Amino acid sequence: MQQEILVILRTSFADRQLDLSNDENSNLSAEERLEAACANGSLKDFLPEVFKNTEPKVFLWQMHPEFSFLQLELGEAPLEIELRYSITPRYFLATQNYN
Repeated sequence: MQQEILVILRTSFADRQLDLSNDENSNLSAEERLEAACANGSLKDFLPEVFKNTEPKVFLWQMHPEFSFLQLELGEAPLEIELRYSITPRYFLATQNYN
């Protein structure tokens, strides 16, 4: 199973998750703190519904910080997400005109 999640930055959801996490990286920007929290395993606390019925276990393999969102790639093993199936705006907006 491959899964892609976009966490939109500078939103009330992202800010709330940073407030709830016990973060000792107060000298980092909000985006960097959110990225560090995801890397440290807090993603399961932020989005429990994503991990609710995941058998076998999925792992966070890639994080791609963008200007307005953080792209997270999860899966059983590190696989490339095919660009035509990606939810990343720069990939799907380019092919949207073909539909």
